[in-house]
Amino acid sequence: MIMNGRPFLSYVLPTRDRPQLLKKCLQYLDAQEGDDYEVIVSDNSIIKPCKDVVSQFLNDNKFKYFRPAEPLSMPDNWEFAIEKAQGQYITVINEKFLFHPRATGVLHALANEFSTPDILSWQYEHFAMSDGEGQRGTYHPLIKPVMPSVYSALQELKRRFDFIDPLFGRSTQEKISFGKIYSGAVNRKIVEKIKQYYGRVFVPMSPDFTSMVCALNFSDVCLEVGRSLMMVVSGENISNGESTKVSLPAAKRFLKETTTNFSQYISQLVVPGFWLGHNIFIASDYARIKAKYSTGNLSNVKLNIAAALGWAMIDYEQVTDWGNEDPAHFKKILDDFYVLLTGEEQAITDSIIEQNEKTRQPSPREIYHSGLTKSDTYIPNISPEELAHYHWEKQLALPRKPVSTNPQHLDDAMDFYIRYTNRSVQLLGL
Repeated sequence: MIMNGRPFLSYVLPTRDRPQLLKKCLQYLDAQEGDDYEVIVSDNSIIKPCKDVVSQFLNDNKFKYFRPAEPLSMPDNWEFAIEKAQGQYITVINEKFLFHPRATGVLHALANEFSTPDILSWQYEHFAMSDGEGQRGTYHPLIKPVMPSVYSALQELKRRFDFIDPLFGRSTQEKISFGKIYSGAVNRKIVEKIKQYYGRVFVPMSPDFTSMVCALNFSDVCLEVGRSLMMVVSGENISNGESTKVSLPAAKRFLKETTTNFSQYISQLVVPGFWLGHNIFIASDYARIKAKYSTGNLSNVKLNIAAALGWAMIDYEQVTDWGNEDPAHFKKILDDFYVLLTGEEQAITDSIIEQNEKTRQPSPREIYHSGLTKSDTYIPNISPEELAHYHWEKQLALPRKPVSTNPQHLDDAMDFYIRYTNRSVQLLGL
């Protein structure tokens, strides 16, 4: 049912050159229960236009296709796409996100129950694709469904700006999507306020993080749904973000595409001249956004640059492709910046490096580490309902191996995920 002339939720899908994955993503969006949503596809392709893929869905007016007049940078394409959204809530997704058919309905019900929160956040599962052409890979359920819970926008901002927790750490993985419009949903009134104050929603270089900061700045009540609402497909040559983290040539290509003056941009980073990894870019974006706003939650947070430097040092060690760049140049930048810190700040930087291994510790939200009794009994090709029975009735965690002895097709893994989730929610009384 459309309320006030607007759908409840807009799925905004900026895409570039991934028609095969896009088709699968659209199929699962088309399978959503109910009609109170829309899907906005912005085709930013250079070599593989996706109009033919989208056209088979366009007979349904929930699906809309747009193409910029010329290829845009990623942040600009996101901006172009979100302008088309009409929903009361807006989420930005990509082709790797395959949604549970009840996702829209769950979000709608919770938005009503919790009096239209400012932000809706959810968990997701992972499909490790080993054969991209055949869409085959491995899957095992990861996150335990729990009751929905409210979190504070201000406290989440403080956690992010503090940089003690890793951006993508396993130990806090249930919070990765907190505050985000990318893999989360933001109330339209918050989106409009961001545009009013900042002029746009997505700011380079890290539009998912900058938009998150802006949304949390204007938000109060945020809701964690408590369960996984989608499967994320991962694998080689699927994640552009991962390539820019480990490859200097890839990072430079991205930066030159999204900046008007590469040299000037890197000179203005919080660690000037250090343009590798993700942490310094995101910390710099945080600083830029905070400087823009004199009101809101951001007035009560402080950026911990010493901690961000620790993560930058870890980023340095993870680079696998230096291209024509000299690693010693970047190491000197880090060392020179470290020397300028106070003794207390240096201790913070050192503690991040020393505690890096702890970030790989499991989250208590992981099924295998959620308090179940661990079992060595492997049941090959177990059914999703039987696995849920072992987890939530027998309270046993079977070995965390793929649920199928052979690589699964993506559709089969999705079927397992959907059925397992449905049965788990039922057994847990959620």
